[in-house]
Amino acid sequence: MKQILFILSLSFLLNGCADYLAEREKKRLERKQLAYERQMKMDRKTCEHYGFKKDTAQFSNCLMQIDIARKENIRTRKMLECEAVRRDNANSGVTGFWGGVLMGARENLACD
Repeated sequence: MKQILFILSLSFLLNGCADYLAEREKKRLERKQLAYERQMKMDRKTCEHYGFKKDTAQFSNCLMQIDIARKENIRTRKMLECEAVRRDNANSGVTGFWGGVLMGARENLACD
């Protein structure tokens, strides 16, 4: 009888954790979608400010160029951050197994 109660309790606990994680992921995706929509709204305003008319090929091209520039900027910043971490790791006086593990973890975070 105790085993049945333990199994039921454990299953309720695990079910609650799964619900919490699913809800947290749902909220994260909603925030990401809202940020994307906000960015698109700002990009549209920028293209309108430059004089492009909505629903034209030039307007779409303007949006595309803004998106390409943003992604290139992100890649460049990521590359520079990765290089800085690698340089810091190379100049670091850290030795030993755990020092190597930590330096590798830092590099993996910066350079993935």
